[in-house]
Amino acid sequence: MTYSDPHISDQDLLLAADGELSANRQEQVRRHLQACWTCRCRMAQLERVVAGVVDSYHSLLNPQVPSGHGSAALLKATLMREPAAPFFRWRWPVWVACALAIASMTAILLWRQTFSRVESGLVPNPNLTPGETVSISQNDVCQSNDLTENAQVPETTRDAVFSAYGMKDAPKNAYEVDFLITPALGGSANVRNLWPQPYHRAAWNAYRKDVLEERLRSLVCSGELDLATAQREIATNWIDAYKKYVDGRHQ
Repeated sequence: MTYSDPHISDQDLLLAADGELSANRQEQVRRHLQACWTCRCRMAQLERVVAGVVDSYHSLLNPQVPSGHGSAALLKATLMREPAAPFFRWRWPVWVACALAIASMTAILLWRQTFSRVESGLVPNPNLTPGETVSISQNDVCQSNDLTENAQVPETTRDAVFSAYGMKDAPKNAYEVDFLITPALGGSANVRNLWPQPYHRAAWNAYRKDVLEERLRSLVCSGELDLATAQREIATNWIDAYKKYVDGRHQ
């Protein structure tokens, strides 16, 4: 084939990568790829995206899936048997396969980042500390200065929190049993709203969270942010909320 020949279709690129074309058509595609940089780049991009997704899937979610550097035929045979990987349907157009692959990689990377934060204690384990509030109004939040002062954590509750997190022997003075949703924003003293947060071990510590809590209360009381949103933002991921409302200054 020469440069005047039409480009290889998305479907044929996928089938060629998987070795499912007829011998004659496979040879035609091979010759075309040798002569056509456009189609060769499309094929290379597709293979890189799929290989990256498979390697991430292999290392994070399913160790039984073979590496993307192995046989394409074996790779497809294994993936098609995996119900947890429905996005590997190889007959789709290249742009669909790439879009889904990139979305999957992004989700895996975000999951890995969140998991790392949970493991290091920077954010609470959402299964243990999803956050819990009491019934409170915006006026209560803004008119009272005693909400935080009156929210004391009993010693038995503190011990229960450390125990739930498998930290019975951790030095208590290195951690604050912190409210995920601060009482100043209506957070409760229930164990579902508490977790052991490090004081100094990392940049994202209890002192920086205090700055976020003050910032959110200020935004609520100025009318720039409603109370329910402030509670949800700090409970979902206080580090991301800090970047948004403190560093970003809530544009």
